[in-house]
Amino acid sequence: MSKKFFFLSLLLCLMAAPVQAEILTINKVPDELKALRAAYVEQMANASTPQKLKKLQHEFEAAKAKSLLSPTFTKNVSSLEKARDLEVKKIQDRYNDRIKAMRKETLVSVERKYQVVFDSFKNQTGKNVKNQYIIDLKRLETKLIRQNDLAGALVVQTARNKAMGISATAATSAPVKKSAATVTKPVAPKPAVKKVASPTPKAAPAQNKVARKAPAPTRRLSAAAPQIYASQTKGLAGSGSNVSNNIYAFDVQLFGNQTWLSFNGYGRQTNNSFGEVYLITPGNQRHQVASWSPDQLKASNYFGVKSAKDVEAIRTDISQLVNATGTYQVEFTYRDGNEPLTIYQVEIKTW
Repeated sequence: MSKKFFFLSLLLCLMAAPVQAEILTINKVPDELKALRAAYVEQMANASTPQKLKKLQHEFEAAKAKSLLSPTFTKNVSSLEKARDLEVKKIQDRYNDRIKAMRKETLVSVERKYQVVFDSFKNQTGKNVKNQYIIDLKRLETKLIRQNDLAGALVVQTARNKAMGISATAATSAPVKKSAATVTKPVAPKPAVKKVASPTPKAAPAQNKVARKAPAPTRRLSAAAPQIYASQTKGLAGSGSNVSNNIYAFDVQLFGNQTWLSFNGYGRQTNNSFGEVYLITPGNQRHQVASWSPDQLKASNYFGVKSAKDVEAIRTDISQLVNATGTYQVEFTYRDGNEPLTIYQVEIKTW
């Protein structure tokens, strides 16, 4: 027991020696601990607090406002706004153009209708009505002569002379053959039945020939054998100075009871064109006889219009206006649309 106690005491003494040494050196602070303590103090000084968070929030808002006032940002925004305004203007212009086109298309039918009404109203002056009455009397007189109704023709001739202001006493008493030539001046023979009766059978053909220059018996006009006056001179009817060869003149010497005007025309690329066609008679009276529009300009060639055969003709009846020999002019006047009218052929057919 004494030996065991001795060794145990010795062991305890040996174990107690280093413990006592550590306690002796506790006042020495390691460098790592110093570093940790310094970091801790700094972190605590910078620790988040409500006041610091509010201050940081103010700095954030101020920084955002300052960035939006920077020269680079304002320059880029100004460029984008200009580009945006240009795009908006293009869109507005495009839609305004479409609205304008729709307005024109809506009003064109009304304008076309009242243009004809206005032209007709302007021509219905007292002088024009009287001239038309004289022309109608002349046509009736010629018709009665062709029917060999010489007495009726003489009555109509008297009425025509009266309308022209030629008195019965001023009429010549010469034979009908001579007076027939004076009708075109105009001077009519004296409407005395006794003096006209005897030479009437020979005078009637001469009077018919001089008054209307009707075709000879060997040249009878009919629907199967009409008289055709045509021109294939290429013309252009546009706006401003964009006009060339838009008036066609025809020397009409033979004509019948039926006379039709036809023309073949089209735009340069499309049929978007509007206009009117006028007939100028030998008496220099101007009448609107037709018009053209996209609905009327119809191409018959899928590959494009190059000549008269590539487009359908537009026809109109001018029988009431072709009632005497002389020069008739057909005038094409552009009114609206994206295209001028290219005229390929103009034709007057009578029988």
